[in-house]
Amino acid sequence: MDCTSRRLFVLKVPGHEDRIFQLHLPANPMKAKYRAWSGWQKPDYIAKGGEQPSRPSSGSDYQIRYKLDYQDR
Repeated sequence: MDCTSRRLFVLKVPGHEDRIFQLHLPANPMKAKYRAWSGWQKPDYIAKGGEQPSRPSSGSDYQIRYKLDYQDR
């Protein structure tokens, strides 16, 4: 399995542009310090229907924060 630290989250709200967030995670986020809440984050890109994503031109009305939850198998 090839690990990568590049992760994207796409927030889709009907009638609005998609907001694309780059999640800032290490390739292997299993350490406890990565299971805390992240800081609030504005979208890195905005995607309008049928167009290439672009950088947002102004302040965003959406922000996210996240944390990891891992279950042993």
